[in-house]
Amino acid sequence: MQEGSPGMLKAAAIGGGAMGLVAGLPLLGMLNCACCSLVIGAGFLASYLYSRDCIAAGAPFRAGQGAWVGLIAGLFYTLVTSVVGGVVQAVTGTSVEQAFEQIESMGGVDSSQLDQARQFIDSIGPVGLIVFGVFATLIIAAVFSTIGGAIGGAVFKQEPRTPVAPPAPTNYPPPV
Repeated sequence: MQEGSPGMLKAAAIGGGAMGLVAGLPLLGMLNCACCSLVIGAGFLASYLYSRDCIAAGAPFRAGQGAWVGLIAGLFYTLVTSVVGGVVQAVTGTSVEQAFEQIESMGGVDSSQLDQARQFIDSIGPVGLIVFGVFATLIIAAVFSTIGGAIGGAVFKQEPRTPVAPPAPTNYPPPV
């Protein structure tokens, strides 16, 4: 962050938190199936908000700053979507076994792969599953929200306006 630039935390918290909230909700979270659109949107939204703050402060906003605010937004996205998803899972009572049953009912999945997945989940336990899920979300969010922030940085980049110098006085010879 450059001297005179506003802080990125507010923009990142709003962008990552808003998209993380949407991603944690049932059905709406499926928008991430479209090329991680919510995660990319978190970085893009944070980049937009930060560019507005920079413009208001008279500071420049460059694509690199968009990437940084996007990365920070990915952290907020991970936190919010993990908490919201956990609350939704607790309220609805969805279990891992129910998820496996749904996958099996869809067909086309090798039963040996499902058995390996069950063994992995059984071996790490419920706390390990939560940690694994949060860590995987963090990695994905860091990458894709940074991409969204860089895209936003390229779209919203703004150099500070420099005052135009008055024209130099000209010394014409006196009229004869």
